[in-house]
Amino acid sequence: MLTDSFPDPVLYDDWHVVACADDLKENQLLKVHLLGEAVVLWRCDRQVLAWRDRCPHRGVPLSSGRIENGCVVCPYHGFVFDRTGNCIHVPANPALTSVAQNSQVYNYAVQERYGYIWIALGEPQHQVPIFWEWHQPDFVSFNCGPYVINSSPLRVVENFTDFAHLPHTHAGLLGSSEFPEISDYAVTVDEAGITASDVRLHQPNPEGTGAARDVSYLCQIRRPLVAYFTKGDGTDQFSMFLAVTPVEELRSIAWLGIARNYALEVDNAELEAFQNHLMSQDIPMVESQRPQRLPLDLQAEFHVPADRLAVAYRKWLKQLGLQFGAC
Repeated sequence: MLTDSFPDPVLYDDWHVVACADDLKENQLLKVHLLGEAVVLWRCDRQVLAWRDRCPHRGVPLSSGRIENGCVVCPYHGFVFDRTGNCIHVPANPALTSVAQNSQVYNYAVQERYGYIWIALGEPQHQVPIFWEWHQPDFVSFNCGPYVINSSPLRVVENFTDFAHLPHTHAGLLGSSEFPEISDYAVTVDEAGITASDVRLHQPNPEGTGAARDVSYLCQIRRPLVAYFTKGDGTDQFSMFLAVTPVEELRSIAWLGIARNYALEVDNAELEAFQNHLMSQDIPMVESQRPQRLPLDLQAEFHVPADRLAVAYRKWLKQLGLQFGAC
């Protein structure tokens, strides 16, 4: 339900990751936050449900309640809500057979994809972005995160798709000060999002396996807060998607999905530790940026040719009319 206090229908109607699927157990109520809203997640017969975390009777968080017989019980007055959100029992008036129409808990659209739980607060206008490598038999896939970042979610996406910082912020790993130049690359914008093609650079230790190589990136921004890249040398392929939860305008949670078709003997935990290290280098940079909100006025900051993807992203966000996390 879009309100005057939240004027961005693009984000309101988009799919957002809010939790790792493995973290939501049967008979558990899990509280999450999205776009300033409190949401309670729970499973019923393996189905994931997402509700506004507010009892419609007196506004107590339902996440503080419990699950009994496939229903949620409010901790305040014991009202019982079935999986559709309907109030089916009022302990103080057990003979009551008809409850007011506004007694139903507000439900959100929810999907479980790529090891994560995605929800939309409004009416989804697009599908959850496709990460085709995730289910390919010759790829190994795993998740990383969550990473809490005290900055605009737009800043987080822009950092993920910024190639020029790799030789400096991630020197010796994803880039080298001896090879800082970013080759010219093409950027296209269409109804599927933004694509940067054939971004070439040398990486000393690109995946934490200790093997240096020259790589070519294909990077896509598929929704305002979902980005993807794949890189390789023609045979070996390493792919990653980023989904950013916009908790509040200046508080974000980053989640990663990673897939590769080589070095399959390497333990995923080792690669996850490497990714955690990379994020520990990125997060202080992003949190230190000022302004914290992403400027969509291209005159607010200056740009160089290596920023072509960032410029396209800012233009695209402005065309969409997005305001949350922007200035």
